Parts: sequence; structure tokens; C-alpha cells
Amino acid sequence: MQLSVWIPESDAATFPTARILARLSPAFHTEGEGKERAYVATFADLPEYLDQAVRLIGEVINLPGVRVSINARPVLSLTKFWSALLCYRDSLREQDPQAYCMRRAARLGDAGGCPDRACLSHCQFICTRCLQVARESGAPPVSAQLHAIARQAEVEWCPNLCLPSSPLGVKREA
Repeated sequence: MQLSVWIPESDAATFPTARILARLSPAFHTEGEGKERAYVATFADLPEYLDQAVRLIGEVINLPGVRVSINARPVLSLTKFWSALLCYRDSLREQDPQAYCMRRAARLGDAGGCPDRACLSHCQFICTRCLQVARESGAPPVSAQLHAIARQAEVEWCPNLCLPSSPLGVKREA
């Protein structure tokens, strides 16, 4: 997984901690000129530098000009992405990350009054959104709808995410 963070130089000047954290990333360079100049921090192996990436994202989360991409896909909601990144980090501290995800989703599903049917995804960020899945004739496949929901929730990149690719709920390939 590759994470890239673009911080406009003007924002980095105002927030020196963001500039320092960006410079400490595994790969750092500047792009552009003048007002378009930006610092670019890249984490080519996100799991290896996860704590450092979490800290940088936390520092820049409210900066208006910051852009982030995960696996070359632009992140549309930095707040949602950061929440998912924190959850992923926490899951790696568990002996069984999948069980961690299932517990978090179950707790949310219980609180949200999930209907009594098989869970479509054991991810807390998708849990209650799965109620949006259309099952009527002519609707897109459930797996395609869940993938779209995962993108909206900024979690489709997560290695722990299991989405059905068939009616039997086969784990998706990363």
C-alpha cells in the first residue's frame, strides 16, 4: 500500500510540525513552483511506517490545501480516511485483526439495530451503510454496491476489509 501526502508550502510554513513530519517520511520531495509548490511525503510501504503516517495525517487533517492518495486513488474525505487508518493501526495490535474488525462492527450493528441477517462486511465503517444495499431486480451486484460504499467510507484500501465477491461472500483479493 502506498500513501502520498501533498502539503502546500504555504500551509507547511504555517504548520512547522507538518513540514518536519513530511521531511521525515521514507520518501520526501518538493513539487511545483511559486504558489503551487508543495511538499510531498510518500510511504511506499504503509504498514511499515504506519505510526509515522498516522501522525502526519493527524497533523494536516484540517489544512485546506492538503491532498492525499492511497494506492494512487485520491482520498476525498481526509477525516474518514484518518479514522480508518487509526482503526487499521489498532487492528494490527491485536492477535487476530479480523476478529477485531468483527467485534467493532458487531458493536456498531447492535447499537444501530442491524436486521437479523448475515453481515455483508465486518467493518465498522460499512456496517450501518450496508442497509443502503439494494437487492431488488435490476440493482447492481451487491459486491459492486459494497465496494462503492467502501470507497465512500474511505476504507476500500484496508487489507482487513472482506467484501463478498460472490453470493457466498468470498474474500476479495487485495
